[in-house]
Amino acid sequence: MENVRFQFELPGDRALEIERLMTECGIETKKDLFNNALTLLRWAVKETRKGHTIASMDEGSGNFRELQMPILAAVAPRESELAAE
Repeated sequence: MENVRFQFELPGDRALEIERLMTECGIETKKDLFNNALTLLRWAVKETRKGHTIASMDEGSGNFRELQMPILAAVAPRESELAAE
């Protein structure tokens, strides 16, 4: 499969946010950042299709906070995914 190049523009503050995140996570290339982000999004979409909630949980208190993202709200659970569980 041939490589495909993506090119897009971001506001300066968003580009700075990306650079800071890359530094914080020890990511050296934007390609690696994109691949990691895509892996996480793919998993979140798969879980949402199964009817699962994507959330962060405080193990100490048991409290959780659901991730709210328009892209996940657009993903409808699939009957085939629900039946597979």
